[in-house]
Amino acid sequence: MKKAILFFFVISLTSLLSLSAQAPEIPQATAKDNVFKITVGFHCANGKKLLETKLMEIKGVTAVVADLETKIVTIEHNSEIASTKSLVEAIETIGYSTEFSNPNKPIKKACNHH
Repeated sequence: MKKAILFFFVISLTSLLSLSAQAPEIPQATAKDNVFKITVGFHCANGKKLLETKLMEIKGVTAVVADLETKIVTIEHNSEIASTKSLVEAIETIGYSTEFSNPNKPIKKACNHH
């Protein structure tokens, strides 16, 4: 009986941990011209510049401002060309995790000095 209770406890705990490890769902843009604000794990002026430069290279992105203090990156974009999901993927490709990143997904870090 103790083994059955322990087994049930382990299965329940594993289920709860896997649910909490999932990334939140990425919001979908609802209009052609959108402003997408996203929290990104960058920490220095080089990361700010890298994010702003690389995201501006994406077709459909019209403006990018990365706030070093708040870690919020504001991206103006045409959602018919650049989806919010593709923007999250681009940030991860650049080398930063976001509030929508799967915590179990390996991301090659852009910065190695921190």
